[in-house]
Amino acid sequence: MSFSLEIDPEWNVIKKIKQSINSDPEVQGYGNDFREATLLTAIELVENALKYSDSNGQELPVKFSFELKDGVCRIQVNNQVRNAKHRAALKDVLEKIKSEDPFKLYVKRLEALRDQPDGYSRMGLIRIIYEGEFDLNAEFDEETVTLIATRKI
Repeated sequence: MSFSLEIDPEWNVIKKIKQSINSDPEVQGYGNDFREATLLTAIELVENALKYSDSNGQELPVKFSFELKDGVCRIQVNNQVRNAKHRAALKDVLEKIKSEDPFKLYVKRLEALRDQPDGYSRMGLIRIIYEGEFDLNAEFDEETVTLIATRKI
């Protein structure tokens, strides 16, 4: 199964993505654990894009694509992120994801939230690699960020 969407920056799109993935027979064929991990990953990526997109008053879409092909599940989200703080925070989390054990990183972030809550959980991307067992990569250009989650089936 493959599908792509250009999403207006509205939260109701999460329900549509969830329904599409849940109802797909190919996804269902890989079992409940895979389906739940795929849902978690897709939803976290879209939520992240919706929260951190900056459009400067324009209605710029978030691009979402989902593909099951050649034994790999690939979920990709592209959105505009010009805010230097948001880009730096994203790069910081991605750097930690690449260099630390997923479980240790997950626990470390939970402890940090408990000890010093800052209003931002920043758990979504960590959940993707730990709970969803997806690999996560990013591509940055001047104005956009593309997050790519992959998992062998």
